[in-house]
Amino acid sequence: MPSTSERAVVFIRLSGMDYVPAGLLRHEDRAYFFRYGRRYLERPDAIPLDPARMPLADMEFSGSTLFSALRDAAPDRWGRKVLGLMAGRAPGTLSEFEVLTAAHHPQRMGALAFGPTPNGPASLAPWATGDAFCMVPEDLGRVAAIVARVDEVEDDEEFDAVRSGMPEDAFLAALASSLSLGGARPKAMVTLDGTSWIAKFSKRGDPWREPVIEHATMTLAARCGITVASTRLMELDGHFVLLVERFDRLSGGSRHVISGFTVTGAEEDGDWGSYQNLAEQARRLGDADSGPEIFRRMAFNALCSNRDDHLRNHAFFVSRKTVAMTPAYDLVPSAIRFRQWDLSLRCGLEGRAATRSNILSDVRPFGLSESEARRIWEEMRETTTGWREHFAGHGVTKREMEELRHRFTLAEAASTGP
Repeated sequence: MPSTSERAVVFIRLSGMDYVPAGLLRHEDRAYFFRYGRRYLERPDAIPLDPARMPLADMEFSGSTLFSALRDAAPDRWGRKVLGLMAGRAPGTLSEFEVLTAAHHPQRMGALAFGPTPNGPASLAPWATGDAFCMVPEDLGRVAAIVARVDEVEDDEEFDAVRSGMPEDAFLAALASSLSLGGARPKAMVTLDGTSWIAKFSKRGDPWREPVIEHATMTLAARCGITVASTRLMELDGHFVLLVERFDRLSGGSRHVISGFTVTGAEEDGDWGSYQNLAEQARRLGDADSGPEIFRRMAFNALCSNRDDHLRNHAFFVSRKTVAMTPAYDLVPSAIRFRQWDLSLRCGLEGRAATRSNILSDVRPFGLSESEARRIWEEMRETTTGWREHFAGHGVTKREMEELRHRFTLAEAASTGP
């Protein structure tokens, strides 16, 4: 096997500034290496990429896999699908280094970017030319139509046909801005009324109008006392699009964001751990206030049967000395019906079981007493008991609610126990 040697300058946007070089990433054979630049370390406003495993220090960090804080800045399944189309290759043939460094867009999520030299962020992909990744979509309806066409691609043979069947400018404008977004659902970045949003579209096989259901669920979570990202629902030619306001943008630039995977040190193909561990690790990194919030999110995911609660759907802002939990996002009931509902993370002494007894079985790590946790649970359960009226008020149909009722059985169950 030929040896691998790849390098990229890692940039970060600090408060009130454009991108500045933070350090150098190297990929040598089967190992990754990173070292902060000395000038960056001397900055009084420098912040660590990963406060736990890549602290601000004049040393070289190494690992057999891509550093978690950098993996957080890479496209996920939807973005990889788009990259494959742009490269004219199957997504599975793209290396992790290619996926991370192929595309730079001025509106990319978070504060990190990559480039071949310290002069500024730029694509490292040889198949990317000119301003391929810097076009901003203006027509949301056009974006939605192109996203739907790309979502239909199922095998490698369709890639060239889809790419060649679209006008180049439309294709790039519609999809380039989605490349730093995670998740499998089709999405793109848009700017409306001077505000930056993530547009989320329906996907083939959805049992309901996912944008409508997610908007209703997010607003219900807010009623339960959870800090959530603002959402808007738009209808385009009979199809709904959910707009989620970006919380990583500031008037003076971007905010560095890391996932729960990075905070806890968990591996995506390993044990994802528990909500209790997430709360403990966040507190260890200086977020003393997130415990009760994490408990509420755990309880809400159980009450609405949201099984997409993995560590990449929990995120934290990073500052020089601490982390702070971001608003919640991606809160929606599971599209698949299960007999026994489990969450993605362990939530108590009974493992991942989404039950009242399990949610209340180990609450000390959240900084709550047993009585405080029971009070919060019952208040949230009472609120979610009214989910039908709330969802109807947000445009959910009776047919959709008939399917959704299986997801809210825990919320509608009679309270038991002391």
